Amino acid sequence: MPAGNRKSTLRVLLVECNNMNKWVGTTMPYEMHVPPLGLMYLASSARAALPHLEMRIVESSLDCPGDAELARILDEFQPDVVGLRSIAFFLEELQRVAAVVRQSCGALIVAGGPIVKAYRRRLFDDVPELDAAVKGEGEETMVRLLAGDSLESLAGVFYRSVDEIVENPDRDEIAAIDRLPFPAYDLIDLDRYEKQLSYAYNHRRQGVLLSSRGCVYHCTYCFSHWQRMRLRSAENVFAEIELLWTRHGIRDFYVVDDIFNVNLKRALAVFSMIRAAGLKPRLYFVNGLRADLATSEFVDRAIEAGAVWFTYAVESATEEIQRLVEKGLDLAKARAIIAYTQRQGVAVNISTMYGFPTENRAMADRTLDWLAELPKPSLLPYHFCLRFFEGCRINQQALDAGWNPGRIGLTSRFSYNDMAMATPTLTKHEMNEIQIEYHRRFGAGNPSAVAAAVGTLRAIGYSDTEIVHMYSVLMRKKIAEVGDLLAAGAA
Repeated sequence: MPAGNRKSTLRVLLVECNNMNKWVGTTMPYEMHVPPLGLMYLASSARAALPHLEMRIVESSLDCPGDAELARILDEFQPDVVGLRSIAFFLEELQRVAAVVRQSCGALIVAGGPIVKAYRRRLFDDVPELDAAVKGEGEETMVRLLAGDSLESLAGVFYRSVDEIVENPDRDEIAAIDRLPFPAYDLIDLDRYEKQLSYAYNHRRQGVLLSSRGCVYHCTYCFSHWQRMRLRSAENVFAEIELLWTRHGIRDFYVVDDIFNVNLKRALAVFSMIRAAGLKPRLYFVNGLRADLATSEFVDRAIEAGAVWFTYAVESATEEIQRLVEKGLDLAKARAIIAYTQRQGVAVNISTMYGFPTENRAMADRTLDWLAELPKPSLLPYHFCLRFFEGCRINQQALDAGWNPGRIGLTSRFSYNDMAMATPTLTKHEMNEIQIEYHRRFGAGNPSAVAAAVGTLRAIGYSDTEIVHMYSVLMRKKIAEVGDLLAAGAA
C-alpha cells in the first residue's frame, strides 16, 4: 500500500479468479474446486512479515459466482487492497471480478498469477480497473507493497501511471524456498472444499503440495510462471505433510509440481520420512511425472508411502513431435515404467495430445497405437486437443507452420471439452475421428476400459458416489449410479 494510505490495520482480500464451469465445459452440479495454493502462500508470507494485516481468501466460482455475492463480500469486508490471481484461460472471470470490485469500493486492485506474465502490459487494456500487476513470484513483492513501498519504487510490478503503463525491473526469485511459511490453510474452509471434487475427482479433505517451483525442461507448449527450478528439501516437504496431518486432519495429499520426480534422491527421502513417521496418507501425483526419469524403485517406494494415483505426461508418441516441442521424452523408457506402474494396481493416467503444428493423421494415429501397447488404458481419458495460450513458444511454431493467427488465439478461449478445430495438416473431420477413435479404444466408449477403471478406483478407496461424480463431469452427463456408467460404456 502506498505510504500515504497506510493504516494501523490493513484489510486485504485475495480472490482466486476462476470459472470451473468453463474449465470442465459443462454446467454439471459437480465441480472441481481445490484450495487456492498461490494465494495461501501469499497470505502466510504477508502475515509473517506484517502481523497487523487482516486477510481473507475467496474463490470466485465457489464463493461468489454472481456479482451480487461478490459485492456483498466487498461490502462486509471493506478491503483496502484486493489481490486478484488468475491464469490466461480465465481472463473473462478476472474482468468480471475486477469490474465488480471497482464498482463496489475504492481498494487498490492488484493482479497476479501466470496471466500477468502471459499478457504483460496488454492486461491493463483488457482489465482497465487494474492499478498494478505483480510479475512472477508474488510473496516478497506483495509484502513490500503492503508495507508501504510506493509502486514507483517496487521491483517486480507493472503499474498504471497517469498516461502510461510502467514496467519496473524484475524481482529476483526466492532462492531458498524452504524459508517460505507454509500455506495459510486457516484462511480457507476445508470442510467446504471436502464437498467439492479434488484434483483427483474425489471428495476428500484436501492437502495440496507444491514441493518445487519451476521446471528444468522447456517444452514449447508449456507456460512457465517461474524463471528457474528450485526444490524444497525433503525435510521441509515432510514437515508440511506432518503439519497438515496433525493440525488439519488431512489424509489425502495432491502433489502439483511440474515434475515431482526430477530429483529422485529427494523424492525417495520424502517417502522414507513418511514411512518412518508411521503416517499412512494417500498421495496423488495429479500433475505430470516425467516417465523417463521414473524407476521401479520410485514407483515401489511411492506406493509404500501411500501413493495411489500416478500421472505420466507423454503428449505424443512420435519422435518428430517430441523434437518439435522439445520435450525429448525417451518413449521406450516411458512405456516400460508406465506398464510397470499399471501392474501395481494403482490409478495410472497418461496425458497425451494431438493437433500439434505439422502433425498429420499418421502421426496422431501413431500415438494411439503406442497407447495400445500398454497393459491398460489411461484410467482417465486424458487425450487433449492442443490449446494455444499467450506466452507459449509453440504459438510461433504454429505461425511458422502456416497457421492462421486468429485460430491460434481462439483456441485459448475454448474449454478442454470443446470440439477441435482444423489445422493445416488435420481436417476437422480427422480431428473428430481421432477423438472418437481414442474413446472407442481407451475411453468411455470401451466398456472393458471403464469397468477396469471402476475396479481400480474402488480398490484405492473411491466410493461409488465419487466414481459417478467423476464420470458425470468427464462424460458431461449426470450418471446416477455405477451400473449406469458401465451400461453407458457398453452402449
